[in-house]
Amino acid sequence: MAYLGRQLTAGNYLKLDDISSGFNGSTKNFSLTSGGTAFYPGSSYALLVSIANIIQEPETAFTIDQDVIKFTTAPANGAAFFCVVLGTALGVGVPANASVGLDQLKDTAKGVGISSSGTVVGTGITSLNFVGAGNTFSVTAGVAEISISSGAGGTWAANTTGIHTSKIVGVNTTTIAGAATSEGSLQAVGNISITDGMLITDSDIATSLNIPSGKNGLLIGTVTVGAGVTIDVAQNSTLVVV
Repeated sequence: MAYLGRQLTAGNYLKLDDISSGFNGSTKNFSLTSGGTAFYPGSSYALLVSIANIIQEPETAFTIDQDVIKFTTAPANGAAFFCVVLGTALGVGVPANASVGLDQLKDTAKGVGISSSGTVVGTGITSLNFVGAGNTFSVTAGVAEISISSGAGGTWAANTTGIHTSKIVGVNTTTIAGAATSEGSLQAVGNISITDGMLITDSDIATSLNIPSGKNGLLIGTVTVGAGVTIDVAQNSTLVVV
């Protein structure tokens, strides 16, 4: 009759050496061998064990510890014994270093996915590098705590403008950013403030000033112009002192 049921796909059937010569009604533990060599089945469920022509239930009638079979009840003297191994352990081997790529891994094992405002900007990220001083990174109980510094005092790149806020803004610079004719730029050399509708400026002019063509300048006097300091007004421009 042909074999019925699922075919054996790995391992091998073995009949282990007879250990019934050690049965005496009191001994419960016996070493398993195959051809005289110690045999390690790995699991009691891999064995078909018969004592006195009665099949023994794994983990109930016997257990396995390394190469030793331990019976719950000691086999009687002269009881017949046989043990068939239904399949031997099959080692899957260890992949060589650097031999497994992302294509062989599940998506959940491919690292971190990075998104910004719901848009994916990177997948399979395995390393994060925070560039610049002031950045801190720590991991506590599996949670990454990241602090990113935006620059000392909220500094801006050279020639960059564009501040919009509902809070008080303090602006201080030592040089004009970009062209002096830039529109829509708030620039201050020296001290200037607007408080409750009042414009407050320095009364001393210590830096030479230039009003470009097509622009108007305003001085709130009385002002003192320092030695060697000039105020140049281009054609088609106006300087008003109030």
